[in-house]
Amino acid sequence: MKFAFASAAGLAALGLAAASAQDDVVSAGSVYARIGGGVSFVSDWSQEFAYNPDAVFAGTPPTGQSIEFDTGYTGVFALGFDYADGIRTELEYKYATAGIDAVLLDDPVNGPTAATPVNDDVVAHLLMANFYFDFANKSPLTPFIGGGVGGAFAENERAQRDAALALQGRAGVSLAMGGGFSTDLEYVYLRTNEFGFGPSIDDFEPAGPIGPAVTGERLEASSVMVSVRKSF
Repeated sequence: MKFAFASAAGLAALGLAAASAQDDVVSAGSVYARIGGGVSFVSDWSQEFAYNPDAVFAGTPPTGQSIEFDTGYTGVFALGFDYADGIRTELEYKYATAGIDAVLLDDPVNGPTAATPVNDDVVAHLLMANFYFDFANKSPLTPFIGGGVGGAFAENERAQRDAALALQGRAGVSLAMGGGFSTDLEYVYLRTNEFGFGPSIDDFEPAGPIGPAVTGERLEASSVMVSVRKSF
């Protein structure tokens, strides 16, 4: 009888330990997917032009241009891991577009001159590695802050393309909805290094391109985003 009781107690203890271990595994973290979108406010561009010094022009070419942007739109998809200790990491793909209100060339003879862009929008594709700090509490609302680093691949109004380093910071609040779902409302600030569109100045040579080489501006935007997150 004592042996049977001891065996039963041992089995019960092993069961409790296994259950506890399983709970620890579940609480150790979870994979999640996130999808969302929002509006963005992109800073206007002021760019400089450089030309091949061996090129001959009939008149005086523009020395630069300014681009005025309309409200932009952003869509995101991300896969991440929640470590259940207030830290999350994720890999995020972001599509961002901003409409062009006006393109004004800096004409040294006639002053600012309107130009017709090839594209009606400036489009960027970004791949970002993000991290978050969640401030967990007893309510369904969880404030968070975060940041990220990655790369941006952009196409400008002339259908020219370039890539640049991208950084972003973010802050928001998450609402738990049950079933592993949550909704995030956040502010995101994005900034890239300067883009260089068209030929590089290093490519200028007697038989090389005329230009212009377009430099002097980066993509800088503030966005308000809403995302739905599902933990697995």
